[in-house]
Amino acid sequence: MNTLEDKFHDIRPFTDSEFIETKKRLIKNGLLISSIRLMMWPKIPRSLIGLFEVLIQIFLKIRLFNISTVDDFQKKIIGNRMLKWVLDHSTDSLTFTGLENLDVNETYMFISNHRDIVLDSALIDYILHINGHKVPYIAFGDNLLFNEMVEDLIRINKAFIVKRNLPRKQQLKELKHLSEYINLILKNGNHIWIAQKEGRAKDGIDRTNPAIIKMFHLSERKNQPDFSAFIKSLNIVPVSVSYEKDPCDRIKARELFQLTRKGEFKKRKKYDLVSMAAGISRDKGHIHVAFSKPLKGSYETEKEVAMAIDNAIQESYRLWPRNYIAYDELMKVKTYSSHYSDLEKQIFLSQYKNLNPGVREILLQSYANPIKSKESILESNQ
Repeated sequence: MNTLEDKFHDIRPFTDSEFIETKKRLIKNGLLISSIRLMMWPKIPRSLIGLFEVLIQIFLKIRLFNISTVDDFQKKIIGNRMLKWVLDHSTDSLTFTGLENLDVNETYMFISNHRDIVLDSALIDYILHINGHKVPYIAFGDNLLFNEMVEDLIRINKAFIVKRNLPRKQQLKELKHLSEYINLILKNGNHIWIAQKEGRAKDGIDRTNPAIIKMFHLSERKNQPDFSAFIKSLNIVPVSVSYEKDPCDRIKARELFQLTRKGEFKKRKKYDLVSMAAGISRDKGHIHVAFSKPLKGSYETEKEVAMAIDNAIQESYRLWPRNYIAYDELMKVKTYSSHYSDLEKQIFLSQYKNLNPGVREILLQSYANPIKSKESILESNQ
């Protein structure tokens, strides 16, 4: 292990030299094998489960036999196979706009809204890869490293770890450590993806946390004291990811309902794993990813940068009929009735008629809030 790898060993992705052992662990991991079986063949008879899982393990060995680097794994297994399977089996289409704003020879920091634990970054990676761009390093919270399988899959996918929920003094130290690593990745000519805030926007409100922008500058204050010039050097590209159907909408709404009713929500042991699996396997309808132009303005504070990112994300965010339906239903108006048919409204609302009324209202709010956010941004720009 060289000095650089040693310095950031606690947060960096696995290297090619570590890949072989990681691959061996994954092939033997029973949870991974059963997860693949549940996603691909959820309804097979109980008597055939053992046979299917043996076949899956053999398949994994064959597919991974000639894969010896992290890049190969990302491109040949995650991009060409896993993500293609997800798109073929759980989406109606994937569209994207804005790549004409990017130069394949430049380095960018992609900051997107955050709706799905796995797919937000995976979709951005996939689109960039198939269009000749480098695959970004991705930021992943350590709260999601709840077992060896998940940690292995994350860290062999160019993901670096963001440590959370630490004592104040230790948190500042770790943020400087993270900031130094992020800036090093960019200086070495690699892209980065990071979500605009910690955790998914379960309520459908996409807002950038200025603390993330502040963290970027922590390790560079002495070298680049001019904040505005530093922000320009990051080449920040706001990205909006819009799912027609949120596969975790019920899960998120129940969580928020518990928070409003009890003031807290205690996650069960496999809660995040269930959300990951649901996001990957359940119907998402159409998905649109919009890449905005890199930020080139002059910004004096973190809040100004966050606002610029929010403006770009809201302006490019694609709205779907169910967003308009939810808004009109909640507001008891027909403001956006031209954006959907009576049949679309009937089908959408019927899916949630048996939900607890409180959960149903929160769920509809999550679909309506992107319209409110876009309206707010448009009003502020007038």
